[in-house]
Amino acid sequence: MNDQINPEPLNKTGKVMVALIVLEVIVMWMFAIYAYLTLPQEVPVHFGFKGEPTRYGDKSTFLIVPAAFSIAPVIFLLLTKFRFTLINRYPYLINLPRFFINITKVSPEKRGFWINRYFKAVLCLSAILTFSLLIIELGIYLGKIHGKLPLWFLPFSLSMPAWLIFPFFIYLSKLSKDMKEEIEK
Repeated sequence: MNDQINPEPLNKTGKVMVALIVLEVIVMWMFAIYAYLTLPQEVPVHFGFKGEPTRYGDKSTFLIVPAAFSIAPVIFLLLTKFRFTLINRYPYLINLPRFFINITKVSPEKRGFWINRYFKAVLCLSAILTFSLLIIELGIYLGKIHGKLPLWFLPFSLSMPAWLIFPFFIYLSKLSKDMKEEIEK
């Protein structure tokens, strides 16, 4: 049995997700540059739990935000670009046990299809994550302008993992179930 999974291009939805992530990262950087050009030289650089500034510093620290926030989307894009190389050469790096138990049972012609379905979910997660980071960047900017973080900032930031990651794992579980059902046909 051939263990190699043949590459298959992303479908239209996957390509739209890639374009959306790239656009969101560009907007994130454009917004940071705009903020840098419009903020006064000294701005709040740290806020306490009540949203009040606890430390002030140079406005150039605002440029650190998009640099840090761009890391995750770029990693997701690279994982997607090299998804078949990773799965064929280093399958242990992608820890989806139910997926790897079943992928070898799927017909070789359909393996690329299932890989792309999983990575389409990863791209969707990345697009939502990047958009959420853009909203957080906006909140930080508003905090620098008004001297206090917006009221929505802390609840949004703290709840983000729950509403972002749990639906993703539920969807991955559904995909694994769908793949298993196809195998049993």
